[in-house]
Amino acid sequence: MTFINYAAREINCKIVYYGPGLCGKTTNLQWIYDKTNPQAKGKLISLATETDRTLFFDFLPLDLGQVRGFKTRFHLYTVP
Repeated sequence: MTFINYAAREINCKIVYYGPGLCGKTTNLQWIYDKTNPQAKGKLISLATETDRTLFFDFLPLDLGQVRGFKTRFHLYTVP
């Protein structure tokens, strides 16, 4: 899902990893987080639930630059 914030000149993309437990959602998200430049990412947040957990972080990839003058920003989530 993409949201364009014209006032901030940002393109925000939401990417959700969804699937059964133990299929690699968290591992995938943690790998991306570990490989991303520390200056280009937000804090990794884990929200505990009764049966599982949801992970979230957002980052601004430096290598993508701008698209027609808009910064690109990605919000990655995992959901059980």
